[in-house]
Amino acid sequence: MENIPQQINENELRDQQAEKIVNFLTKIGAHEYAQKLLSHPEEKNDFTFEKFKDFLVRINGIARDISISERKADGETVYLSGFDEALVPQHADKESILQDAYSALYKVSSGDSAYMLPAVINAVHLFADGNGRTSRIMHTLLEKDQSAEDFTKKLRRAVEQDGRRTSEDINPAIVRTDVDKIILTRHGTRFENEKDWSPVFPDSFGLLFASSEGVISPATKKFMEIRRTDQPYCFIAAQEYLQEQNKLSENVREVQGGIALSPAQMDRNLTETDWDEIMKRYYALKKEHVEILIDAFVQPDVYKNLDGSMNLKDYFIDQIRKRLQENQEQ
Repeated sequence: MENIPQQINENELRDQQAEKIVNFLTKIGAHEYAQKLLSHPEEKNDFTFEKFKDFLVRINGIARDISISERKADGETVYLSGFDEALVPQHADKESILQDAYSALYKVSSGDSAYMLPAVINAVHLFADGNGRTSRIMHTLLEKDQSAEDFTKKLRRAVEQDGRRTSEDINPAIVRTDVDKIILTRHGTRFENEKDWSPVFPDSFGLLFASSEGVISPATKKFMEIRRTDQPYCFIAAQEYLQEQNKLSENVREVQGGIALSPAQMDRNLTETDWDEIMKRYYALKKEHVEILIDAFVQPDVYKNLDGSMNLKDYFIDQIRKRLQENQEQ
């Protein structure tokens, strides 16, 4: 019973901040300005990336009820948990990724821009909280040819308590496996079946990783914790580095069906510099993941969904709309 008043207060706060966002964006004429930008791309020169980033910080701060002096890009240690558990890109890479997406805004159709930029906002997680709300606000602003009245209705739904279900939720996790397949293919992984998720790692490997029993160093423990939810990327980062450094044979062990990377031997053999290089490669893969998401909108014919039936961009948008329809029918 003690949790009920707290939940009510949290919900009331969410509603209160939602109303503040609606009032703020109405007051500054954000809808009219966004529509002008969509209709006249040359106007973007007056709205630089720095202004855009400051705008994101501001609306995220309002959504989270953070005082003006405390608002910032505070997502240094964001870790997604639950069904889509995974690390997001390294915080040092987030701004450059977001800038790439902002620069690509006018390389895609105005209808697609309402999905591409919000998807990247959600994917990089610039903030410790409220990234979903921030992305949905941006999606609502970038929807073309909507009246001021429709904009206000959609905006209120996007930031309310159940905004993920009552509005289009621009969640890049929808195509996470699809993008993973593209990256793994780039890095030499074969797939038994072109139409599904069936990766075949190097023939000599029966498993990707052997047991991590006996690991004691902080660097190895950190890597193995990440591996728990991002195993393919961790394997690629470690295997490629060790192979290039001629250190692979000393850091594997025999398992049923072949060999596997041995955390215990890596723990004994690798230096701090080795681990730094492996982690750099891991985060390069995380950055590459979001870059593919951007490029899928810029060059839609290049990227396909998991089973190859649609281009990735159209599949992503189609799935977002289907999920909203399913939520509305429940």
